Amino acid sequence: MRILFISILITTVALSYGQDKSSKILLDEGNQAFANQKYNDAIEKYESAKGSAGYNKADYNKANSLYKLKKYEEATTEYESMLGKFSSKKAKAGAYHNLGNSYMAQKKYKEAAAAFKNSLKNDPSDEKTRYNLAYALEKLKEQNQDNQENKDDQKKDQDKKDDQKKDQENKDDQKKDQENKDQQKKDQEKKDQEKKDQENKDQQNKDDQKKDEGNKGEDQKPGEGEPKPEPGKISRAQALRDLDAINNAEKKTLMKLQKKKADQKAKPNSTGKDW
Repeated sequence: MRILFISILITTVALSYGQDKSSKILLDEGNQAFANQKYNDAIEKYESAKGSAGYNKADYNKANSLYKLKKYEEATTEYESMLGKFSSKKAKAGAYHNLGNSYMAQKKYKEAAAAFKNSLKNDPSDEKTRYNLAYALEKLKEQNQDNQENKDDQKKDQDKKDDQKKDQENKDDQKKDQENKDQQKKDQEKKDQEKKDQENKDQQNKDDQKKDEGNKGEDQKPGEGEPKPEPGKISRAQALRDLDAINNAEKKTLMKLQKKKADQKAKPNSTGKDW
């Protein structure tokens, strides 16, 4: 497993003509506080040195102090603001190196690799920066693989959710279809029952009507209230009366015959001889 080389470069100051001596003292005090790991005190000294003489190196060392306090985003901002202010390649290489470390702390491996590459452009001989570049590229590859795996896992999870949603929708559709079929069946059964009830009611009305007609015929006198027969036809009542008349005539004829036979049996035999 590779280990990142973290080397925060503290700048040294060689006073040039016209610079305020007090700013050098403040910068030295800040460097001393930094060495004693009193980073907040160091930041105050660097701020004062910057205000006194406008030192670029004070800003740079302030960024290093922010890095030590694990305020990586603030440190990154400070490093990036300093990149265009250094004239020497050595100083630029150091700034890019520290910027790369700041990005690494934030797991921004792509940005870190770019910073280390820029550092090597300004100082190709720095082996620590070269090593850190290889480490950043390795972590970037792992990060991309992890991101891809996460995407694949997310896709699987989404596909699973989509399948579950689709299955549920199919179940809901089937349930809805079955409910519609059941309702249609109930509606049809209701219609059939209503039709049957109506037929029974109609039949009952017909039966009651026939019964009423029969009762009405019994209450009426012969020939009363009967409809006139159509030409060439006789009414039912007339047919019944004719039938009764025929029956009565047959009965009378039968009675005459029976009486005649009885009379014949009662007469003496006229063929007998007198002795």
